[in-house]
Amino acid sequence: MFNIDDPHQCFREDDDQGEMICHWTMDKIERKDATVWIMNHLFINPNKDSKKILHDQMQTVMYIAQKSQLPVWPLDPVVINYFDEHPEFAGIWYHRPNSENKSI
Repeated sequence: MFNIDDPHQCFREDDDQGEMICHWTMDKIERKDATVWIMNHLFINPNKDSKKILHDQMQTVMYIAQKSQLPVWPLDPVVINYFDEHPEFAGIWYHRPNSENKSI
């Protein structure tokens, strides 16, 4: 599932018929101030239970951040909203948007 030594993580789940449930990637990058995981866009099959899938995938994100001791920079608006709505993600959130700029 997760190899801490691999800077490119790829996650995909398929159902029993081989149809994609979800897919997302993370890349470990070096920034001037920190090494971080960039979480790219999360694709969820619209015919599936998107709330449950999102919640389950976010548990994987939390596990990776804790195991690697690196923060996560989410790029997907759905994931950003999830981080914003779940305070337990504040400790792993890199480059959190300024609350004054939320409407931008």
